[in-house]
Amino acid sequence: MKKRKRVKTKMIEFRNPYHIEPPGALREILSHPANETEVIELAVFQEHRYAFFYWNKWVRKNEGNNPPCLISLDWHQDLCYPCETERKWLDNLDLESDAEVSLFSWAKLNGLNDGHILSAAYLNLIGDIYVHCRQELGQNTWKDEELIDTYGNSHAIKKFKTYEALQDALLNSSETSVFFDIDLDFFSVKNGLSDGSFEFTYLQEEEIRKMLNKDNPLINWIFKRIKGFTIATEPEHCGGLLRSNKFLDLISEIYFSPELFAPKCNWKWKPKY
Repeated sequence: MKKRKRVKTKMIEFRNPYHIEPPGALREILSHPANETEVIELAVFQEHRYAFFYWNKWVRKNEGNNPPCLISLDWHQDLCYPCETERKWLDNLDLESDAEVSLFSWAKLNGLNDGHILSAAYLNLIGDIYVHCRQELGQNTWKDEELIDTYGNSHAIKKFKTYEALQDALLNSSETSVFFDIDLDFFSVKNGLSDGSFEFTYLQEEEIRKMLNKDNPLINWIFKRIKGFTIATEPEHCGGLLRSNKFLDLISEIYFSPELFAPKCNWKWKPKY
């Protein structure tokens, strides 16, 4: 039998491999919301897996400290473990190369956007994981889990059905730094794309404002420790592009002045640049 000829894939040559970001992503540099000595970055993108790129980018600046814990608000759990093949890919990934990590986030992380969190934990890009979600996968899936990363570190994986349970866990924890992550589909209650009904219901705006208010004990706690802020818009899981944009606009209105990505944007309670 004739052997197939192997075709060697040529790596994409980037115009500037040191300043590559995932497709369609936007990044804002902001003063720290709670102190005067730091700046942080906020990144917005459609595909939730692109958060992997930013967590890696930000943890590289962490100067050898333990990685921040992850606090994620998401309708879905997004907690699929990397399989053996994916672990091999992750072990061979050059984390110093923005070009390679950006391409990996786009082309090799799971396109269902449910593998980025534990892939990041596997490489110790994030610490312990706290997810407040609505997705019901069975009673046993709400139990705490543990992931041992490629370096032998342990990562706790904690899931919460209620905002109050998340708040109680974090306010009583010893966490000192945080990556804050919001998937805008979190603000849907009945998610028709996930259950096949294609019907959606949503949290009321007043409830969202109360939840995200900077004086809310949990948000105040997060903002004192935040090292990076990621927002996934995922419009198809929000019930449409306009609905997704409405939630993004609401976050922008709650936190920023002028609006997010406008010139001189900063936190409402901080001086403008």
